[in-house]
Amino acid sequence: MNDNNFYNIPSEICVKINKWLLKFPHGEKKPAIIFALHQIQKENKYIKTIHIDSVARLLDVKKIDVYEVAAFYSMFELEKIGKHTISVCTNVSCMLNGSDEILSYLEKKLNIKVGKSSDKFFLKDERECLAACAGAPMMQVNHKYYENLTKDKIDKIIRDIEDEK
Repeated sequence: MNDNNFYNIPSEICVKINKWLLKFPHGEKKPAIIFALHQIQKENKYIKTIHIDSVARLLDVKKIDVYEVAAFYSMFELEKIGKHTISVCTNVSCMLNGSDEILSYLEKKLNIKVGKSSDKFFLKDERECLAACAGAPMMQVNHKYYENLTKDKIDKIIRDIEDEK
């Protein structure tokens, strides 16, 4: 069915989800919601209502249970975003080492504000802690850590991403 109100979860994702379900007691399907959403987001870049409906149907749980997980965890995107996600740590260690300046520099360089997106980049948000205090200031790009940031390092990171095919 190729209808805008329906998403057919690809069979390879269904196999992964069903394998994941084997880790839990028989009949317990809610623990697989996070895993299922991760798999769908990898495929689609963000979670739409039709994805939530499909996960609920596959796991035989309430739609609200899936939506609550998708809306609560910051790792899930509920709107279309740029190809590359950037999060800047602003916790004490990073703040004391210049994360505010790093964030301002990124906003100017990418011409987007925190929480906004271009086609190429999504400056996700300020992170309270990304657990790399010894490398402060730091940021995460597509879940990869970059530590001891300077403007020159940021320029190189962005340039390398823009040069990717």
